[in-house]
Amino acid sequence: MADPQPTTQDAAGVTRTPTGEISSPSTATPGTIVRPPPTPTTPQSTETSDGKDKAPEGAKADKSFITEEGPPQGAPEKYEDFKVPEGFVLDPTVADEVGALFKKGNLSQSYAQELIDYYIKSNKESTEGPINHYLDTREQWRDQISKDADIGGSKLQTTKASIGKLLDSFGPVGDAFREAMDYTGAGDHPAVAKLLVQVAQRLNEGGPVRGSGPSSEGQRAPGTGTPSAAQAIYPNLPSINDRR
Repeated sequence: MADPQPTTQDAAGVTRTPTGEISSPSTATPGTIVRPPPTPTTPQSTETSDGKDKAPEGAKADKSFITEEGPPQGAPEKYEDFKVPEGFVLDPTVADEVGALFKKGNLSQSYAQELIDYYIKSNKESTEGPINHYLDTREQWRDQISKDADIGGSKLQTTKASIGKLLDSFGPVGDAFREAMDYTGAGDHPAVAKLLVQVAQRLNEGGPVRGSGPSSEGQRAPGTGTPSAAQAIYPNLPSINDRR
């Protein structure tokens, strides 16, 4: 039996003979693992039509992170007029002041517009919120008056007429009071309406009293009976009264 040839392992761990050939299992020393040569996995470059090498598919760009160009930055020489929604006016003084701040912060036109949009949205919400609350509250008060047992319901028109007559009696002061009630909204409060109705009941003049027609008794004393036609025409004539 021939002596086994001495073998060595390369950097990849493959067992080779002294001449560089891969050792077969029969020539390998006991316990040695024989591995096939590694399969190339590095993507191969291809060549473009102009003869230049084309980057293999899946390969990353040559530029590193710190040299990549980001979105355009920096303030323009002069900001264009900022866009605002219809019905909203951006005060020119305010536009100049914020433009100077944007310039100082080196903000681009697009980013400055985003801040203007946010300002308009926030300003609209903060302005409309209290107004809507004020209007809703007045509507609730008017609904309470309409349903009130003392001044609302079928008595609502009488209540309005009574308060109107009261305020008319004060002349210009009454007119100024009406304006104040409309401006503040206090004229819709049930307590104000009830108070004015009570004052009107004490100060307003009474209206005419409607009767049910003339009395059937006329002007005769109770128990005297129905007078004749002559007695009714000449109630003080002695000769007629003696016939009773």
